[in-house]
Amino acid sequence: MDRRSPGHGGRGRGIGIQLQRRALQAFRMSALFALAFSSATFLGHQWEPSRHDHINHRADRILSASLGSFHPRRQHNSLHSSSHYRSGMNPNTNADVAPGFKRWTPAAGSKNWNALRGGSYAGFGSQNSQGMALQQQQLDLTSAALSLTSSSSKAEHTQRLVEILNNCMNPNHNIRTQAEGQLAAMVQGANYPAFVSSLIQVMLKEDSPIPIKQQAGIYLKNTISAKDEQRLRMLQDRWIGVPEQTRSEVKQGLLEMLRSEQPRVPQLAAQVIAKLFAAEMSIQGWPDLVSSLTQLVGQARQLQQQQIGDSKTDGPKKDKSTRLGIVALTTLGYVCEEMEEDTALQDDVNQALTAIIASMQGPDPDTIYSAVNALRNAIHLTGRNFEVPSERDMIMKMLCEAATSTEHRVKIIGYESLALIAERFYGKLAPYMEAIYTLTVQSLQRQTSEPEDDEVAVVAIEFWSVLAEVEDDLLYEAQHKTHRPGAITISGATDSSEKCMNYIKAVAPHLAPVLFNCLTRQDEFDDDAWNSAKASAASLELMSRLVGDSMLEYLLPRIQQFLTSNNWREQEAGLMALGSILDGPSNQALEQSITPQLLSLVFNMLSYEHVLVRDSAAWIVSRLAQHFPQSLAGPHEDATMQAIFKCLEDKPRVAVKALGTVYHLARHQIRSKRMNRQSAMGLDKYFGGLVRKLHVVSERADAKDENLATVAYDTIIQLIKAASSDDMAVVEETVRHAIARAQQTTKLPAGVSLDIKDENEILQGQLVRIMEACLAVLNPSATVVYSKEIMSILLFILKSPNTAAHQECIRTAGLVAQEIGTEFSQYMTLLWPFLLQSLHETSSASTYITAVLAVSDVTRALEGNIYNFCDEIVSALLNALSSPTVESRAKPPTLSAIGDIALAISGRFIRYASAVLTVLQQATEFNMPVDEPESRALRNELWEGILTAYSGVLVGMRDASPAAFAETVNIHTGTMAGFVRKISEVFISGGDDARGLEDVVRAACGLLGDIATGCGPEARIQLQQPVIQMLLEVSTATQEFSQSTKDTANYARQAIYSRF
Repeated sequence: MDRRSPGHGGRGRGIGIQLQRRALQAFRMSALFALAFSSATFLGHQWEPSRHDHINHRADRILSASLGSFHPRRQHNSLHSSSHYRSGMNPNTNADVAPGFKRWTPAAGSKNWNALRGGSYAGFGSQNSQGMALQQQQLDLTSAALSLTSSSSKAEHTQRLVEILNNCMNPNHNIRTQAEGQLAAMVQGANYPAFVSSLIQVMLKEDSPIPIKQQAGIYLKNTISAKDEQRLRMLQDRWIGVPEQTRSEVKQGLLEMLRSEQPRVPQLAAQVIAKLFAAEMSIQGWPDLVSSLTQLVGQARQLQQQQIGDSKTDGPKKDKSTRLGIVALTTLGYVCEEMEEDTALQDDVNQALTAIIASMQGPDPDTIYSAVNALRNAIHLTGRNFEVPSERDMIMKMLCEAATSTEHRVKIIGYESLALIAERFYGKLAPYMEAIYTLTVQSLQRQTSEPEDDEVAVVAIEFWSVLAEVEDDLLYEAQHKTHRPGAITISGATDSSEKCMNYIKAVAPHLAPVLFNCLTRQDEFDDDAWNSAKASAASLELMSRLVGDSMLEYLLPRIQQFLTSNNWREQEAGLMALGSILDGPSNQALEQSITPQLLSLVFNMLSYEHVLVRDSAAWIVSRLAQHFPQSLAGPHEDATMQAIFKCLEDKPRVAVKALGTVYHLARHQIRSKRMNRQSAMGLDKYFGGLVRKLHVVSERADAKDENLATVAYDTIIQLIKAASSDDMAVVEETVRHAIARAQQTTKLPAGVSLDIKDENEILQGQLVRIMEACLAVLNPSATVVYSKEIMSILLFILKSPNTAAHQECIRTAGLVAQEIGTEFSQYMTLLWPFLLQSLHETSSASTYITAVLAVSDVTRALEGNIYNFCDEIVSALLNALSSPTVESRAKPPTLSAIGDIALAISGRFIRYASAVLTVLQQATEFNMPVDEPESRALRNELWEGILTAYSGVLVGMRDASPAAFAETVNIHTGTMAGFVRKISEVFISGGDDARGLEDVVRAACGLLGDIATGCGPEARIQLQQPVIQMLLEVSTATQEFSQSTKDTANYARQAIYSRF
């Protein structure tokens, strides 16, 4: 597992998920080197794992068989320890509070800790009512008893269901399979209402074993819940279609189960209640649920208060009232989690918040934990409450108190909730920032060696990481006048560029050193663990992007001090800090800071005894190659290469960082070649040695560790792409090596294990990608030499079950066709079944796009010889264009492929012209929103594809008879010219909509020239319209346009003037 992974994404996720993501994404190298590992889930309760967990899997599998798709979601609940809790603990008022906070904390509205702690609260929504105190009246659930019939037939049906559920756990495969089939049949069609009714009766039977009840509850929950949105709507609609009487019986039974004293039963009922509430939200089918739950919470609190003053109250009664409150709060939290902010009733939200906040002020630690959990699940609903200062103050007060609890689990949820608030209500944070800073710094400075303290530190750091992400998004939006992809709109935010308060810049001089100290808390025995050291490094990286050059000022002296230390922890911490802040400062600041002496220290640490130090030193070199490659060039080139070769022989975790260095240097050289500029560090003189060494690394005995082999192959591919003309001998050597190894994979003996087969298939895909990269840079004459062996390997893999490598094979076959031209006809018949199959796999956009691009390659190679395959190709392409389920990104290459076919078969395209031109006309009428850069880029690609297809048809059809041309093409001249006018108006108007239009304008000019050259005199009126003429004039005069675009515009002008 690599501790350093790729860059972070935008906002819009729960904090628990963000912690998982940051565990995957801290210490980022490149997406290439991301290695997955799991992290603790923080959102929601979890059932305790048990020996009956296999029941959950089997229940899901049976429901999947009956409902058509697999739903793997299973939540487990682990509720409430009984450790002691002391409420109202004051934080250290002498804690380090950063000076300068007054510039972003309004004096009149500032909330220090003492202000947050004081006072009581009447209830949420009291601004508009006389106050909504908790309803303490006794909740009489006995009056809501089940109205199930006691007929013998129903009892027999329930008993039969118990037997079937029990058989689902039978170790005998035949018995178990038969039982699973019976359950699957019960879920279907008209049987469903009776099935759910029987499930609730099984759960209510006192004599039903706990595993049977658990399984029945899981079945019930999974009949109304799914991750997939479409399937979820189908399940919810089916539930709503159940007769009202049956639905009421089920809901009333679940409420009764909340009072059960049997293990797991109340928690299971809580989750099912929430899912049923979600299913009926659209029809307001359970309007009194929140009120019932808050009454139950109030009843439990009332009993607890009575028992506190009653010394005669025995333990079981106390336990019962406490358990009742916990279950009600847990259910309330689940229900809040299912609510949507824009559809939730504010009265329900107010009732829930009042009950939750009141429960957070009680003496019982388990109740407090459940209440804090419920509040976290309700934060997304508190938008209106955050507009009311007194209600906002109360929420923040209770969360800050939670963050100072002596209960670690309460602290953790308190900080997670504060991070959620930073994400959703950034604009409301100013009065509370000083208090939050004080709390988080205390948690970091008080940290001991206890694992629980480190968990608290992680979530305290997470608050600042989330805040940094929010501010990074806000600055992006202010600069680009649009939301960053993946970002959410902040509640209460305005369109003003001043909405970013620059909290991170203000706090950085004081918080960065505190985070730096946390870097020394490494776990040398469990590097997979997500701890405060890794969280601090991730947070420093985010902070560096906002603070820039100043981060070097704040941390570089301590980094240099730690790098010269004799303590390995300090050395590794110094390296981690340096690597974490490289992404923020300017190149000029880095040039002044990354001195030869500092670089020498880093290189020396590559030989250090402790592997963590070597690992981090290798990572630093990789980061420098990614962000500041010139620091490794010049006099440092040889030392850098020596370090790389040394690290490639080290442990896999170190070697993979060295591969990262080579990868980034190769990528930098590729970019420099595209821009016709000198690379900061040329690899040509090391090229042969590096490629050969990487082949050795890929075949190491431990190459599976840290994905070393995969990264080695990916790095070879980047080196091949960066190769110069002087490196072609090594490239040919590489393709021969790949062919030889691939041929060995085709001779796998029979009877090998599945693991060996899987590894062999992965290797085949990697070797095919290397062959593809080599063919892309070799001369066509060299490709001809190797084409027969390569095609033999590709066809072997395509015939095998190794579907994972099929896309690579199709893509490489297209490249072979492109290089050897008409000679490819000898392979086309063999390739055709696999190519056609991929064309029909439109449900997988990547598979389909690969096939379409290969069709274009093969069409251009075979020219007219492609005609015999065109019926099925054109049919597949037109179906894809007309299908609403095919992803939009798949349609531009489809349009281009049609143009290639028309050019290749020329006049014979008359067979398809009418259908194709009709579809193209429909495409020109399609309008899509372009308010985001991604949608604008997709629109431009679609426009370019339509223009390319039109040009292909016009040019290809010139060989058709004049009558056929006039009948099929001329009648569409007005549509073509109208489409160009539409593009011209967008381009000439300027603004955001006109961004990135050069390729579209070039294709439009080309089409105008083709219309003038191929169409009749009736096109004259269309082509001489002012907006068309202006397009051609502006295209030739725009300095930013390439010479190719200007030449195409001149071609169109000359064609129009010479013809008309």
